[in-house]
Amino acid sequence: MKTRITIVLLFLFIRISAQTEFSAEAGLYASLLNDLKKNLYASNRVQKVTLDGKERLMFVTWVRDHIHTTKAYKYWEKDLASYIAFFMEHQTDKGMYFDYWESYKDKNVGQMFFTNCFDRQFYFVDVNQQNFFFRMPMEADLEYLLVEGVYTNWQATGDAEYVKKWLPTLVKGMKYLMNDPLRWSGKNLLVKRPYTIDTWDFTSQHDSLTGVDRLLGHIDNTDKTPKGIMHGDNSGMFMASKILSELYSAIGEANAAKEWDIQGDLFRHRLNTLCWNGKHYAHFIPEEPVPSHIQTDPIQSIGLSNTYSINRGAPTREMAASIIKTYQEIGEKTKSESLAPWYGIYPFIPPHFGNYKVGEYMNGAILPLVGGELAKAALQNGFERFGIEQFRLLEEIMKKNNRKVPGCVNADGTAQEEAIPDEWGQAAFVSALVEGLAGVVDKSNLFKEVEISPRWYFAGVEKTKVDVGYGSDGNQVSYEYAFRNNRVEIKTSGKFERFTMRVPFPDKAKSASATINGKNVKVSVDQVNQSKYAVFSGNGNSNTILVNFN
Repeated sequence: MKTRITIVLLFLFIRISAQTEFSAEAGLYASLLNDLKKNLYASNRVQKVTLDGKERLMFVTWVRDHIHTTKAYKYWEKDLASYIAFFMEHQTDKGMYFDYWESYKDKNVGQMFFTNCFDRQFYFVDVNQQNFFFRMPMEADLEYLLVEGVYTNWQATGDAEYVKKWLPTLVKGMKYLMNDPLRWSGKNLLVKRPYTIDTWDFTSQHDSLTGVDRLLGHIDNTDKTPKGIMHGDNSGMFMASKILSELYSAIGEANAAKEWDIQGDLFRHRLNTLCWNGKHYAHFIPEEPVPSHIQTDPIQSIGLSNTYSINRGAPTREMAASIIKTYQEIGEKTKSESLAPWYGIYPFIPPHFGNYKVGEYMNGAILPLVGGELAKAALQNGFERFGIEQFRLLEEIMKKNNRKVPGCVNADGTAQEEAIPDEWGQAAFVSALVEGLAGVVDKSNLFKEVEISPRWYFAGVEKTKVDVGYGSDGNQVSYEYAFRNNRVEIKTSGKFERFTMRVPFPDKAKSASATINGKNVKVSVDQVNQSKYAVFSGNGNSNTILVNFN
């Protein structure tokens, strides 16, 4: 395994094209989108790197974080394929991926001490090129996240050959999670992991441990490490199974598509049967006793992946509503002491979890990545005004941080010293603005079939223009929106083939009628928890749509 590395920092604003933006009439929301975009490109993590002789575009070194940030970068970048290909190229024989690579040339050995502590399967050292590769032993998410990464590239570029090339690798990764005894629960037929905070990569070791034993207790994973089921890993497996089904359908392999579609249904059934506690997904379902020094209630605590699980489509609408209401309750309970209820886990774990006291990092910091996922989930599940509220909380945080969005935030809105990459939360909020508020969702690839749900009414925006496009050329959805006197006018343009329009009912409206280019169309009503939508479909990208509410 030989890797040659060259790094070139990108010139920032020159590279930002205007495929995705809101007009100035959107006010705060246009400003947020613009500032988030600037922040994403102001990062020194965005680099062109040469790995194995190929130039690749890297958003964040850790491939997990890189994939999460493509929720935003896909709207401006053409190259979503090369960096994740590097990790797929270095998949192990078992099917496992590494988290990250690091050159140790001309540096202290640093993380090389891992090689003296951890099982050989979790690292690789390229002595000739002086590069180090490592997999955080506790993590159980990379294999389904790489599926998401390939899917994002397919949606944004339509590159079917890339899909064909990497599908066997993706399936090998999924089957690794479904077979490796450190990852797979034969008892519950779900992915398992040690007692981390949600999807994070460390547990809380006993205070009596020191030195190497403390390190091993912190992040190692052996057959003796106590484990349980974390729902977010399994909503990820559900999502990835459904994605594999869609990708196999896209290349004409119907049997494989059916197989993974069924696999997704099975994951969802087992997940929702085992992990739902009546209000939200339980933080952990123990398979072995929770270590006594971890002072938490694994069933009643709520972890950050509840928001991800909604956006992956795992819960029913009623379950999604219950999760969102739980966050509303937490926000109300903590409003006198914290700016936002975007926690890694709640209640926090006293006196500390690992090295983190209550209020620090995953153990009580405000996490914008949770805020962005929560905003999107609320907007798409009938809690639109609560979703809008999350953008206003984001604005408060940006005011306190020179228009930046830190990865981890103190209760007063200021930045914490230790944090995850800022880009993760920034990308989540970009996705919430585009797919949640503006409501532009690609239902196939290259916007061939698009869903448009303009939710500007809940934000008090009566007029705006929306442009949403991928970084690849020529794939654009644009619409002009105007609302007045219970009448919505939408003019669409761009490049797409079919559309489904979902226009929210204004307050007190009871019925709706619609025309497309002067012709009446049949309107159905979709009740989405607290909200109703007028729903109808059409063809072609150039349309004038009128919706009248009574």
